[in-house]
Amino acid sequence: MSLADYDSITSTIQGLYDTVPDACNATYCPQADWAGCVLRMAGHDFMDYADGEGGSDACIDMEDIDNAGLAECLHIGEFGVSMADAYADFCTSISLADFVVVAAEAVMNISRKHVLVEDPTRSAVDFRSSFKYGRTTALSCSFAHGRLPNPENSCSAVNLTFVQRMGLSWGQSAALMGVHTLGRAKIEHSGYNGWWSDFENSRRFNNDYFIALLLKGWGPETAINGNEGKNQWKRIDQGLNEAVLGKEMMLNTDMCLVYTMDNDGLVELDAATAVENDCLCAWYMAVKVSGTNDSAAELYNNGEFCGSTFIPGPDDFAEQRAICCGDEFRPEGKRASDEIIAADCGLVVDLKGPAVSDVAKFANNEDVWLTNFYKAWAIATTNGFDSLRRLS
Repeated sequence: MSLADYDSITSTIQGLYDTVPDACNATYCPQADWAGCVLRMAGHDFMDYADGEGGSDACIDMEDIDNAGLAECLHIGEFGVSMADAYADFCTSISLADFVVVAAEAVMNISRKHVLVEDPTRSAVDFRSSFKYGRTTALSCSFAHGRLPNPENSCSAVNLTFVQRMGLSWGQSAALMGVHTLGRAKIEHSGYNGWWSDFENSRRFNNDYFIALLLKGWGPETAINGNEGKNQWKRIDQGLNEAVLGKEMMLNTDMCLVYTMDNDGLVELDAATAVENDCLCAWYMAVKVSGTNDSAAELYNNGEFCGSTFIPGPDDFAEQRAICCGDEFRPEGKRASDEIIAADCGLVVDLKGPAVSDVAKFANNEDVWLTNFYKAWAIATTNGFDSLRRLS
């Protein structure tokens, strides 16, 4: 496989992407949906890796409910285009396994262009220089049924799938989950509902996912669409505006990277049982960052904190909490030096999630995230293949 082959696939994916409607609003963003589906296809492909079996072999168990919705972009033709349309030109010369990885890298490159148009000073992404080919396509993968992480299982699922089976560190696992910046969850597919950030960022390959985790306020939302087995987190802070920004949500497997249900970090975050555990609002206090005069919000999010450009000082715990969680959570007379009262998900000045320091680094510096993402992506997409070769 040559550099020209890689570029040709990317160009073909770009051509298909350009035919998808570019309208994007709070409820309708086809380019985000299509790009997210292609990337999800690659992710669900490599997340079945365990003990040398599975990985990026282009074999997806379509009977697994966790893969619902993939057929649309894979071969049915979501918005009139599909990965099968693109692969038709390469099927005699490039394995489907290699093609799926290149297609995913292509949509990340394409969606990065939306970021660069807005701010040309940010870094372009480069997957081609480190891509290796030679994956073989598996004809069956029934063994993979049930291996995909169940979002309800919080960081236990992240640990099993990403850390133990795929061999990633917690920081690399968090970096890889930054792909959630693209696309959204739909009830008809996964049972969950919403964008991982506002709709506009859902078609930009950027670090907004990490900023949203840290600098927005989140509350548990249970029994999505009446299904008690589907529980998530919804945005509840002062910046909440579903009509303008869309439905913003996170899954347990996202939120647990940063938050826990107790101050000691011993109880994993779980939207389904959050209320009974006095975990009603997950937020991060805008404290002064060591060695600077800035708060976390000023460093990570251009001065916006829970949707507000007014950032109370670190001593005004009550006001910060009200901005992130709502006035009903305002503890009258409480200050940061006082005992932290119930209803917060973890100690808001010292969060205990297993990847909280990494998420903070990725939120603060997009290039640091990209560097870690490249490493995690390389591991995830090459697991199980020992003789891959570089493009020539």
